Amino acid sequence: MAFQNYEKLYFYIHEYQSLIYDYYSKHAVAFLTTYYNLDIPDTIWEDDLLYGGPYEFTGDLSGIKRNKILLLPVYFIEDVSTVFDGQETGYNKENLTSLIIPSSYGIVPYPNDIIKMEQEYLRPSNDTYPVFQVSGAEISVNTDRRFWKLKVETMQSVALPEVEAQVENIYSFVDYDKNIHTLADSQFIAKLLSKDATLRGVLTNLHDKRTGFYYI
Repeated sequence: MAFQNYEKLYFYIHEYQSLIYDYYSKHAVAFLTTYYNLDIPDTIWEDDLLYGGPYEFTGDLSGIKRNKILLLPVYFIEDVSTVFDGQETGYNKENLTSLIIPSSYGIVPYPNDIIKMEQEYLRPSNDTYPVFQVSGAEISVNTDRRFWKLKVETMQSVALPEVEAQVENIYSFVDYDKNIHTLADSQFIAKLLSKDATLRGVLTNLHDKRTGFYYI
């Protein structure tokens, strides 16, 4: 009696999951951002009474520390919806949207993370695009590999220099290996890639296509 090889059927599922979580999560159309991720170990929380949290969001009395990640790609930014909210001080204009971050980056997003969209091309002389704050995070599946869907809204009455004062560590996303590295390591990798491109150009000029030899 012949038995069907069920393991072979599951290979297609594994290939699909690998395509989604390993390849497509890092090679889809991306939007570059500067991401300010909460540094949980170094942040000072006022958690003696009731709910834990910082005494102030920004300023000298705030114990919040952040990790700044340069050139971090985000995906599938949805249309921005505008909401007007009437307060005692007047009308507040809130821009709401959502975006996707894959867990393959190795970071965990938190509420109150800050995202600065890169707009140098659209505004080369005055890059004053709104700064967004994470208001909520959803996960796609409860596994080791997942997608984070972040709900973000424009920050109110907080300037970016105040956020920069909270930066504890600076990292950068390197597109070559699709990973986050320290700023020093990122600069070292960029120098290696630049030297590699120069070396390839020199070798190409020395190569003779007819003979296949390199003439030095």
